Amino acid sequence: MSLTSSRSRSLQCIRRWSLALCVGGVGLLSAGVFAPAQAATLEGQRFDDTLVLADRTLRLNGLGLRGVAWVKAFVAGLYLSAPTRDTAQALAMPGPKRIRLQVMLDAPSKELTRSLLKRVHKHEPAEVQQRLESRLTTLATHLDGVGDLKVGDTLDLDYVPGRGVLLQHNDRPVGTAIPGEDLYRAVMKIFVGDNPVDARMKQGMMRGGV
Repeated sequence: MSLTSSRSRSLQCIRRWSLALCVGGVGLLSAGVFAPAQAATLEGQRFDDTLVLADRTLRLNGLGLRGVAWVKAFVAGLYLSAPTRDTAQALAMPGPKRIRLQVMLDAPSKELTRSLLKRVHKHEPAEVQQRLESRLTTLATHLDGVGDLKVGDTLDLDYVPGRGVLLQHNDRPVGTAIPGEDLYRAVMKIFVGDNPVDARMKQGMMRGGV
């Protein structure tokens, strides 16, 4: 592939913000670089080592950078009740969970919605898609409602037992809780499942603690 065609493909991803979750990106970047003390950092994005969600203390399991070529879209952090390097264990772990995205590129949230839905439809079997359909639509509506994402914004996708999937933008709730741990698991698999959007981002998020 020529340098010109590589840049053209990258710019196309940028315009659509499918670089956040696009398939077959060019020059994907992901690596966990952790600072000592009470915070972890990657590409200048700071994440607390711990947080409290639903009265449980969660630990930062790892960080991964999502980008295409020379452009960086976001850093994603995975918070679990116990650190693990095992994907199956992370997906099945009981209790609350959080995926936090710290945005490094201005983009409309609708592009993130489109990419998320595409990944779920691509990797989940038909019966699972049918079971999730109405709830995925609700989650998509919530994501679309965020509007334009700006550099420095945070987007949290949480799972809280007894409530379901919750979305927050800059620490403010968006929409209402959507029931079902299976919905959260489908979203989580985009980042750390057997067929993640970016293997190196998954590797960083599955570091197993800071």
